[in-house]
This record gives sequence, C-alpha cells and structure tokens, in this order.
Amino acid sequence: MILAGIDEAGYGPVLGPLVVGCCAFEFVADPEAALPCLWSRLKKTVSRKRSKSGRKLHINDSKLVYSSAIGLFELERSVLAFTATLDRWPNDLNDFLNMTAAQAMTDLAEHGWYDPDPAEAFPCEQHTASVRVLANGLKADMDRTATHCVYLNARVIPERQYNRTIEATRNKGSLLFSTAALHLDHLLKTFGQRGLVIFCDRQGGREHYGSLLRLMFEEWSLEIVLETESRSEYWLTRNGHGVRLIFCEKAEAQCLPVAVASMLSKYLREALMGRFNAYWASMLPGLTPTAGYHGDGGRFLIDIESKRRELGIADADLIRSR
Repeated sequence: MILAGIDEAGYGPVLGPLVVGCCAFEFVADPEAALPCLWSRLKKTVSRKRSKSGRKLHINDSKLVYSSAIGLFELERSVLAFTATLDRWPNDLNDFLNMTAAQAMTDLAEHGWYDPDPAEAFPCEQHTASVRVLANGLKADMDRTATHCVYLNARVIPERQYNRTIEATRNKGSLLFSTAALHLDHLLKTFGQRGLVIFCDRQGGREHYGSLLRLMFEEWSLEIVLETESRSEYWLTRNGHGVRLIFCEKAEAQCLPVAVASMLSKYLREALMGRFNAYWASMLPGLTPTAGYHGDGGRFLIDIESKRRELGIADADLIRSR
C-alpha cells in the first residue's frame, strides 16, 4: 500500500512564501485495516522525540523539530536524510529546490530576494558527511522493513503568485486547499491503483471537504464516511480501485508521512527566508531579520520602507494580502 501525507508551513505570515509539502511511503499492509505506525517500523533510525545521542532522526510536527533557538540543525538533518534515500543529493539550495519544488523556480525568480546569496552555505547548518551517514542508516532500515519513501515534493507559492490567487478567489482557505489538491491529483494519478491512503492536516478552518472533492475529482466516485469538527474521512473509487482520504487535526502526530511533509515545508520556507533576510541585510546593513509573521513582520516593513520604495518594489510583490 501507499501511505501519503500533506501539510503546510507559512499559512499565517505576512511575508515570505506559503509551502505545501507532500510525502508518500510504500510498504506491505492492508489499506482497509488499521494503519501501521511507521515510527515503529523505522524505530532503529527515527523517533518522535529529539535524540540526545543524535543517532536517530527527529521526525514530528515541524513546530516541534524546529525552533528559532536551535535553528535548522535538526530539521535540515532529517529532511536531507529522507531526500538522500531517494538517491538524490543536492549540490546547493537551488539544486534542492529543483529536486523538491521544481515548479516554483520560475515564480521564485520573479523575486530578487530569493536569488542565491553569494555567501550561502549548503547544507545550511549541517555537515554533509554526517547527514550521509544517517541517510545510509535510514536507507538500511527502510530496506530491512520494506518501507520506502517513494515521493517527496512541495508546492512553493511566493508573494506575487499568492496575492494574485487571493485576488481571484478572495479566500485564503481556498488557496490552501487548491494547492493541496495539486498533490492529491498527483497521488491519485500515480498511486491510485496501489492501495492509497492519504492523510491531510486540516485545511485552515475547513471541516468538510466532500463538495470540493466532488468538484475537483469528478472522475472518482466519492463516499462520505465521516465528517466531524476534528476529523473528516472519504472513500474515493474508480475502476475497481479505492482510495481512503482523511483530513484531521494534528495529523502530523498520527502519520509519519504528514510529519515529513510538514518538515519539508518548514525547511524550504526557512531556507528561503534566509535568502530573504540576506537580501535585505545587503541593502540595509545591521537590519534585524524577520521570520515574516504578523507583529515582527510589521516592524520589518517599517524598517525597510524607504529602501523598498527607492527600489520600486510594489506592495503586491512583497506583502501578502491575507
């Protein structure tokens, strides 16, 4: 069967990109039975908790793996290790973006602050050799348990594209769902005949998804299994094949692929915000960097106001409208 997860990073900020990640694993199991715990299957190399010895990869909600205090250290190690199990190793951040979010490269190129910084290091905070050792252990654990990562991808939506979509839909939640739906479409087309189960974190404040799923995936028959405040579940069928689709709160704590999707999304956003801050610091030496969230994002905009007007940067290209 295929167990896939979808999660986002950057839904709330006023600055920087929105990123929606997706991860899928293949292993032998009954998709209609209770879902197996991939943390247990890969327990030799991954853990929900931070490893004091550093011998296990910390896999959980990105908010628990990343913090401003410890930076990208743990998040980067885990994300790059999973990437390496797909026999891919990036030479630099642009290479990593091409591997995991190639469709965003054109949009990112429209924003000067996402261009590579001359002083940019990659990996950002890890040593390549140590990540490769962990990746080799993870790959061996995957081979031992026949549990393999088969898909790791993200949709990156920078400010200009974000604002254009919001202008068209007038709805932030619709933007998030339509972006997640791009992953859903890929998963259905690629893995829909292989016992696919998809876990998604709740999409903004949305609770029910049946009508949207019927609209977007007309070629699939849809059965509403459950719709509650905290969990909604659907059964999609086509040509004798079924797909189980679950939206729930805190999905990243229940499903390892959702946690990996969350971490990939956060890693890409933070890496791009590193470029963002480096760009503005090159214009205004001594400028205090920002994570882009409301409050500090407002402070940052005040600090760069004169310079961005001088550079002719329109609000719609820099500041997210919602």
